[in-house]
Amino acid sequence: MADERMRPRPAMPPGHVRPEWHGRPLAPGELRRIPDLIRDTFALIGRRWRPFGEYVLIGAAGYIVAFVMLFLGLNALFGGQFFAKIDELTDPLGGTTVDFGEWLESFDVTPTALAIVLLIAFGLASSIGFLVQDIAITRMALDDVDGRELNFARTLSASFRRMPKIFAISLLLGFVMGLAGCGVCVFLAFIAPALAILWALAFVAAAVVFFPLIGIYFVMAYVEPRIPSPRRWWSLMRGRKAAIWGRVFLLSLVACGVGFAVSLALSALPLPALYGDLIVNVVVTPLFFVVGAVAHLLIYADLITAEQQPTIDAESLS
Repeated sequence: MADERMRPRPAMPPGHVRPEWHGRPLAPGELRRIPDLIRDTFALIGRRWRPFGEYVLIGAAGYIVAFVMLFLGLNALFGGQFFAKIDELTDPLGGTTVDFGEWLESFDVTPTALAIVLLIAFGLASSIGFLVQDIAITRMALDDVDGRELNFARTLSASFRRMPKIFAISLLLGFVMGLAGCGVCVFLAFIAPALAILWALAFVAAAVVFFPLIGIYFVMAYVEPRIPSPRRWWSLMRGRKAAIWGRVFLLSLVACGVGFAVSLALSALPLPALYGDLIVNVVVTPLFFVVGAVAHLLIYADLITAEQQPTIDAESLS
């Protein structure tokens, strides 16, 4: 009976040598241990580095377009003086050459329609680039775990089709969080400042608990045929929320460590601070999200085995 409850690790696609998953067979719904999760995350990334790298290039291209719009928008917002002011602030090695306070006060803000449009376009371009990359990597990681044939074009096409729904969910979540956090806090500040402080502290604590878990919901939204309900998301994590939170938190630290190491290496480039930061963001940010996407998918792959349902068919996803 005990053997019937256990499940083997996912098989690899035909023609591939199955990797060592570093763990014992797991019961349905049981999460792999944290060391196994870390090793399996980087093992999967190592096996699929080429298609993942292509998706990273798509994400990086989105960030480049976004930052160009940001710089042009800031230049329009500051009456065409943004780039000249940046040159004043830093020397070629990134050192400050002027008083920072006086430098900030010297800007002449002119919120034109062009500036507003460019800044909004910056937000849209960066969000779309991230979402398409994150959805594509998650779906391809699921294909790898389930032993399905990988198809770059099919995965990318499906990711673009799913992106508008995910973007709408993200906007709705941001609006609700902003209303519950900033909106209620500002309202309470006029009534009782002490209550506003308590609410802000409670909101931050709730966000710390909530956001590592919401990552699993987005994985479900990325790969399942329909956008899942919050009730199904909560039910899937039943009895394992603390374990999921700990794994996501630790994986975030690992991803931050990888990103920090790459940032340090890139910081040696002899570029002004603004443009050096741009290069760091374009290179590091997509890599950071690759680690998070694969780790979240592996957690989801463990959770979903508790449900008595057929393996999700990637061909039917929309």
